[in-house]
Amino acid sequence: MKVSQIYEKYQIMPQLQTHMLRVAAVASIICDNFSKPIDKELVVSACLLHDTGNIVKFKLEKFPEFLKPKGLKYWQKVQNQFIQKYSKDDYKATHKILREMKINSSIYLLIKSMEFKNAQVNSKQSASLEEKVSLYSDSRVAPYGILSLDECLREVKERFMKNRGMDERRFNKIASSLRLIEEQVFFMTKLKPDDITERKVLPQMLKLDNFDIKTG
Repeated sequence: MKVSQIYEKYQIMPQLQTHMLRVAAVASIICDNFSKPIDKELVVSACLLHDTGNIVKFKLEKFPEFLKPKGLKYWQKVQNQFIQKYSKDDYKATHKILREMKINSSIYLLIKSMEFKNAQVNSKQSASLEEKVSLYSDSRVAPYGILSLDECLREVKERFMKNRGMDERRFNKIASSLRLIEEQVFFMTKLKPDDITERKVLPQMLKLDNFDIKTG
């Protein structure tokens, strides 16, 4: 099924669609420049679906620019439907949606590995390249576009400590693991972290709208 069809079927907010397309575009660029074999299709598929349930956690009234053109009432209704059907926890909601659409098991497991808390596990040498690239790609994308890893970490720190109950020591350990993943990833590519820019990512995003996701 094309990812655009999935987004339409599950009423994914335009801002969430853009976020997941942007993350997948970052991953696509990295995979295209890798010096070792990597399953690009798997990585891109996971990145395109990793936040499908995230509407359940949004404080919609705080981001009116993300609600156009349908408006607050429409998205509140969608949010309530998602919470009732899937969960008020964004991770659980995403996992239930993926199971409902009978997503390929390899994609499902890779998406589960992309959770922020898994950075320490993914930084180990035993972790797959696909796990490292997928999580790293998500860690470079802020709500309004591409930032450096450290800029993204500063942007999410307060949110994770407040909303996830994560103390600063735990957050800093995860941040250190993500910096290690960045070193590992770019050691195996022709790129530097600064090569991942909004200008380079945008053309890749446009190509991914018709990307086919394996289901069933």
